[in-house]
Amino acid sequence: MKVPAGTTFVVAASLLGVAAVAQLVAVLIYFGPGFAQTAGPAVVPAALEVAATPPPPTAVISTVTAESTPAPAESGSDQERLAELMKEVEKLEGGTAPGDALVPLEEAVALQPRNPEILSRLASLQERLGQAELAQETWKSVLDLGPDAGRFLDVAEIRLRLLRQDHASSAGSLELRDQVGLQPGSTLGVVDLKLNDSSDGGNAIKDLRLAVKARPGEPVDGSDVRINVTFYEMLDGEIVPTMSRVQSMWFTSPVDWKNEGIEILEVKYEVPRIGPDGGPPPRYYGYMVNIYHRGQLQETRADPVDLQELFPPPLNELPDFEDQPELPSLP
Repeated sequence: MKVPAGTTFVVAASLLGVAAVAQLVAVLIYFGPGFAQTAGPAVVPAALEVAATPPPPTAVISTVTAESTPAPAESGSDQERLAELMKEVEKLEGGTAPGDALVPLEEAVALQPRNPEILSRLASLQERLGQAELAQETWKSVLDLGPDAGRFLDVAEIRLRLLRQDHASSAGSLELRDQVGLQPGSTLGVVDLKLNDSSDGGNAIKDLRLAVKARPGEPVDGSDVRINVTFYEMLDGEIVPTMSRVQSMWFTSPVDWKNEGIEILEVKYEVPRIGPDGGPPPRYYGYMVNIYHRGQLQETRADPVDLQELFPPPLNELPDFEDQPELPSLP
């Protein structure tokens, strides 16, 4: 019996279709999964964030381009070892032989050689143990970190100045000092002071940083300490305390004057751009620092020094600074 032409065409087309599908399947099987990956343009992220998981509080998270080789992430075992080392350091530093903490601290530095907090802790301990040269080298390592060192960058700069005993440029009075760098009979005193000029959003800023030292062997309760920092301006021919914004912060905590016995305070004063009545702005004149311990004046620093004569601080009572901003409270 003769098969109609239409049916023959349909059967032939079907067989050709089955053969084409079979060939396509064979090609896919031959080339494997890699075949599909080259079908479209490759999309590469512009940058990759490389960090430990999870990063320690002081870890530096860097950003590298896709063409760079990412830094290896810190392993979990390293993190656990670092936590163990710092716990051991904490215990040994508070014991009868704080020098024993050097070994775990140095191992911690080997694990994280760019950790500014660990480096600073090692340098402070070296100072405490009288290892001045080693401490200088460690503080220099903190400086070499640059902006990555954060607040420890300023601490390192001040500590290096103190170690080099470079106090000649410190502003203020030059009273007689004893062998520990304090005025005879005082419990606290300024051992380093520096005024920097900066800007914030177009506003001129005076940034005063002072290192306050406690006499070795004399414990200091922060609640017994009051530090008054006042900036002065020339307004209509008269020298007056500023009414401008003043901010302050301690560089390290807790503020207890333990270990190396030095705490660093930063006070920022925003130079006014207009006068109190909308007229010309007052001109910056200077500053004065008064340190009290248990109500007794310990030291006064002023620049220019004539402020001490214009505004003499009381010796046995705290000055009334109701209109002046409060410094950060001590624990």
